[in-house]
Parts: sequence; structure tokens; C-alpha cells
Amino acid sequence: MVNEKDIQLALDDLKSQEVVNFAATAKKYNLDRTTLMRRFKGKTTSNQDANSIHHKLLTDAQEEILLRHISDLSNRGMPPTPQILENLIVEIVRKPIGQCWVRRFCQRHKNEIKSVYLRGIDQTRKVSDNSAYFEHFYLGVRLLPSLIP
Repeated sequence: MVNEKDIQLALDDLKSQEVVNFAATAKKYNLDRTTLMRRFKGKTTSNQDANSIHHKLLTDAQEEILLRHISDLSNRGMPPTPQILENLIVEIVRKPIGQCWVRRFCQRHKNEIKSVYLRGIDQTRKVSDNSAYFEHFYLGVRLLPSLIP
């Protein structure tokens, strides 16, 4: 399997050479010469870049911009809802998106998203917000003064 770091190091090495030597550089970084040559000439890209361009609805760069936009809206006190996010995406790609796309996007970027409406409710918090727990607590607080001498 090709290590992306090794390819990047080899590409940087090739760029610094006055006379490009694919065979020696490929041997130095333990890479296939033709893979290195195609990548250097721009005929192929990394798997991540290829997936970003050909298989995903938005490219990685578009997703980064969208995340910044979500953060900006959240910082201004207008956190987007899933419906607002879906409308933004449909405007960008100019076609309908799958019904689970917003949920999967939010799951993929859960550490970067600041919008309270786009983050899922933590199950432990949901359980702790149960009114039975509040009732039990306040009954205990109400009974507390009678227990104090």
C-alpha cells in the first residue's frame, strides 16, 4: 500500500531537483516509478482527493467552507437547523440530496459543528432530563428540612 506521506515527500523532492529523476526518487522513497511520475505530472491524484471530487456530494474544500459558515451562523446566535442546512446544500449542488445526507454530514463532523440544532442529543443527557428524576430530586429536597434537627 502506498503511503501518502512518502508520496508527498517524494513529490517535494522532485520539485526541488533541477533535472527530475523519477527512478532514483522512487527508489529512495520505495515507491513505484510510474505512480510517482503520474502524480508529479498531475495525471492522477490521491485516493482522498479522488473520492472528494468524484464520489462525494461536496468536495473537501466545500465541506470546510460549509463548516465555517455553520460556525459563523452559530457564533452570531442563529444556529442552523437540519432543514436550513439541507436548503444550503441543495442550493450549492442544485439537485435534491438523500434523506440521510445531513445526518451523516453532522456525524462526520460532530467535533467541528457548533450548532446546537445539528448536534444529536446525548442519550445520557436525555435520560437525565426525564421529569421523573426531577420529581424525585425535589421530593427529596422538600423532605430534607424535616430530617434536619
